[in-house]
Amino acid sequence: MSVPGGQALTVAVVPLAPVRLAWESHPGGPLAAVLTQAELAVSGMHRVPARRVAHLAGRVAAKSALLHQLRAQGSRLTALDLGITQVMAGPEQGRPVVQLPPGTPGCDLSITHSQELAAAVTTREGRVGVDLEGVRPRGPGFQEEVFTAAEQDWLLHWQRLHGREPEELWSLGWCLKEALVKLTGHGLRDSLQQVGFSGWTEEGGVPAVIPCITDAPGAYARRITLHPNRPEQGPVTGLLALGRGHALAVLHVPEASAT
Repeated sequence: MSVPGGQALTVAVVPLAPVRLAWESHPGGPLAAVLTQAELAVSGMHRVPARRVAHLAGRVAAKSALLHQLRAQGSRLTALDLGITQVMAGPEQGRPVVQLPPGTPGCDLSITHSQELAAAVTTREGRVGVDLEGVRPRGPGFQEEVFTAAEQDWLLHWQRLHGREPEELWSLGWCLKEALVKLTGHGLRDSLQQVGFSGWTEEGGVPAVIPCITDAPGAYARRITLHPNRPEQGPVTGLLALGRGHALAVLHVPEASAT
């Protein structure tokens, strides 16, 4: 799908349930047709089974997004031709890194998971950040801890405009902040209040259904141009979505702004 400015992003969403079943029934079976032995081994760093399954599902979603993008370019690569590692240290520790065969155009990748879903986004140009959250009530003080006063005012305005529930409002706002952190690479160097926005401009509907999220009545999905607090970052575009009890934010910056 495209975002404002014409950049193409590929979004993949994978339910955790089939990944959990594949892992529990035969760890070296179906998943080994998608993930390399190195990728399967790295998942072992998660000792809690639920975390390991979420990690595996995120990699499966990433392979799906990458293959879809590459095949649209005429590539005949398979899932096992692609590698996914991650930054091991520094403020971007954990950020996925794509390994492609020589001569294959590079791309950027971002992965997220929440509850029973994992999602991945990739692009050939620029940099992406994605976050997925289950919609749920937030505790006392959540708004003041995460959002500036200007952001709270904007989100409340958006809630009134679209008639959404408060839980949806704050979950979507959280997604947007987390996606912006991944996009900018600031990581833990800044608090969420320092990596923020003043609002966004809606640029029309999302041109495709996002499986497991916007494929149900009452879903919300819009392409946006974000107005970040740091204008020197350049234009930030993307999409926001709500549906089936989940909130999703995908953000993108062009190559020049990402460097």
